[in-house]
Amino acid sequence: MRRTWGILLLVLALSATAAPAVAQTKTTRDPRGGGSSLLDIHRVKVTNNAKGVRITVTIDPVDWVTSSPLGDFRMLIDTKKGGGAEFAEAFGMPGDGGFSARHGSKRFKKSWRTYPSVGRCGRTVAESWDVQKGVITVHIRPKKGCLYHPKLVRVNLRTQQSGYYEGTTFHPNDPPLVDHLPASGAYTPWVRYTRR
Repeated sequence: MRRTWGILLLVLALSATAAPAVAQTKTTRDPRGGGSSLLDIHRVKVTNNAKGVRITVTIDPVDWVTSSPLGDFRMLIDTKKGGGAEFAEAFGMPGDGGFSARHGSKRFKKSWRTYPSVGRCGRTVAESWDVQKGVITVHIRPKKGCLYHPKLVRVNLRTQQSGYYEGTTFHPNDPPLVDHLPASGAYTPWVRYTRR
């Protein structure tokens, strides 16, 4: 009987260690909402696997015809405990912007830029700002010397709406309407790296 239990425990242990790793993905919903803002953040999904770091943000779809919001979007990306976020994605609505490194030498920061010119590490970053559908995506592909399979990833999001156009009339928001996910100065839970 003891031998049967021993074999059963061994089989269970082996099957547990042989199980394939599940992709590490975490979705965080906006706990407070920014319902008064036309740039309301709903949720963010962070994936950290062999294909890289992929961050998908869902906001209210922007209708540029009926009431066009004027403001900006900012995402802070933290990949190490201590020292704060290393990277940022920021752009105006409407307007330009891009990915950047927040720390390091001028040369390092230049290598991470995606706007107005694309640096060496900036080439690993794919950005999609489909605000008409309400989806913003940043995908950082792994590359040695740039961002290569970080053990941990977390993000902080902010939208700021300074006003909106209704036809040709501008309606300012004073003060600007700000929405954070999860909150000002706070980050989503850490997402650990897994191969799949």
